[in-house]
Amino acid sequence: MNWKKILEELPAGMAILDENFNVVMLNRRITEKTGLSAESLSNPLQTVHPEDLPEAVDAFTKIATGREDEVNYPLLLRVVRKGGYQWNELRWRVLEDEGKRYYVIVFTDVTKRVEMQKRIENLLEYVKLLNSILRHDILNVLTVIGSYTELLEEKFDKKLLEKMKEATSKGVDLIKKIRELESSTDEILRPYDLKSVIEESAKGYDVEIFVEKNAVVYANDGIYSVFENLISNSVKHGGATRIHVKIEVSDMVHVIYKDNGAGIPESIKEKLFERGFSTAGSTGLGLFIVKKLMESFGGDIKVEKSGRDTEFILSFPFLSKT
Repeated sequence: MNWKKILEELPAGMAILDENFNVVMLNRRITEKTGLSAESLSNPLQTVHPEDLPEAVDAFTKIATGREDEVNYPLLLRVVRKGGYQWNELRWRVLEDEGKRYYVIVFTDVTKRVEMQKRIENLLEYVKLLNSILRHDILNVLTVIGSYTELLEEKFDKKLLEKMKEATSKGVDLIKKIRELESSTDEILRPYDLKSVIEESAKGYDVEIFVEKNAVVYANDGIYSVFENLISNSVKHGGATRIHVKIEVSDMVHVIYKDNGAGIPESIKEKLFERGFSTAGSTGLGLFIVKKLMESFGGDIKVEKSGRDTEFILSFPFLSKT
């Protein structure tokens, strides 16, 4: 029986390493998925995603020194494939043949499972947040309205009526924010022209906006909420009349957003994206939702400067520039 041929045709990726972790064999499954061969791969750690490399080095070291019981089994790592990386479970056995030690490693692609687990975790986080908003924030609004209603029953007061309107408006805004937050659970992303999105989001605000350069990014309709929230904050809380947006492309698409408003004090810069944080009595959800949406696109947002020169930098995965 030709054992080598059987190993070549296994439906799972398999590698054999010698005692120095040099590659002795990669079967056909690995070669087809990665484009690599035993001859071209000098160090198997080259195939590991940079973020997972410390864990891989630690695991290999423990296996090599007889402490494999200290390693998570199976070991979950991102490893290279054609065009990117995929999640794999690694299972191994240490064998000896003619006085030499060999490591037999089997790779199982679990990308779909890991992505599904992450989606479930995101949905659970969203449900917990939604439950918290409904039980706490909206309940508070209704309690306030109820209290003002009781006072109005005793004596009409126009100021109380105005406060009821404000509370009702805040409740409506909360519901709108919940709808925006729903977009962060939508994993179906498609290309959006950034300049068009920003200019569309600025409509309805009394502000002059200038967008320098352009790019196309993957997102969902929540991208409009990202820029609407930023523009709304600039105008309503910062008193801005001009907004300048510069789009730069490198390994990511970076959107540099700044306005001529009052700016953001250094003392609150670190709290801006926390849920419920506000200096103006609003819901405190706007920038929190912006951050959640950016993370759902595979990107991020941060405050680069504070004071009058405040800059928001939004980073999207690179798709193309136009």
